[in-house]
Amino acid sequence: MMGKRISSSIWAALMAVLAIGAVGAQADRAVRRQPALAPVVPPLFRNFAQWQLTMSSVRSSPPATAFAEAQTLIERSPIPSESFTFLSVALIRNNDQKAGGLAIQRAAQRGWRDPIAQRAMYDIALSAGDHAEAAHRLAALYGLQDSQVPLKPMTDNLLITPQGRAAMADSLVSGGYWTRAFMRGAVSGFSPDIATTVSTALRRGAEIDCRTAAALKKRYFDNGLAKDAPPFDRCRRRT
Repeated sequence: MMGKRISSSIWAALMAVLAIGAVGAQADRAVRRQPALAPVVPPLFRNFAQWQLTMSSVRSSPPATAFAEAQTLIERSPIPSESFTFLSVALIRNNDQKAGGLAIQRAAQRGWRDPIAQRAMYDIALSAGDHAEAAHRLAALYGLQDSQVPLKPMTDNLLITPQGRAAMADSLVSGGYWTRAFMRGAVSGFSPDIATTVSTALRRGAEIDCRTAAALKKRYFDNGLAKDAPPFDRCRRRT
């Protein structure tokens, strides 16, 4: 009789634990739809909630709090590049510039789809005079098509030097789906530096679709650069 009571008690306790776990996991998933719920999720069950808490704290909370939240996120989600991006911001806010720089490098290595990491690496590369690396990072940002990224000023800063224009032309020749976004941006943000870069790239075999080519050709003519226009007739028609 006593054995049955003990078994029943163990079973009831197990069911209670499972129920608590299910409720905690459900609350954590709910954060994806309602970020404001993140603080009420019990720490043991925070996954999406920890992500939200860290994102909210790294820029606005006291530096020590931001660092603690970022460390917790790294412990629970060590793979995503964004975890290291948040850690980098927290470290820099705690005046640890060296560790922050290393963290942002790890973030950029882990994922090309992290705009914060790519912007940081672009700045680092450009400041170091590594135009090829800066061009690669800028290409990644064009591929992301994130409206929050200031692509035009970043492009202008790279193309202001002959080395930067040559590096961007190299990237355009290498190709990739991001080149469509760059060429469309070249139409709206046309400048002499853009013209030089595009001309160099197209003469070396970079691809451009015919609609964008027609728009760019008009820009060359309207800006008195007709003699510098590349062979736009080699454009590729969209299928």
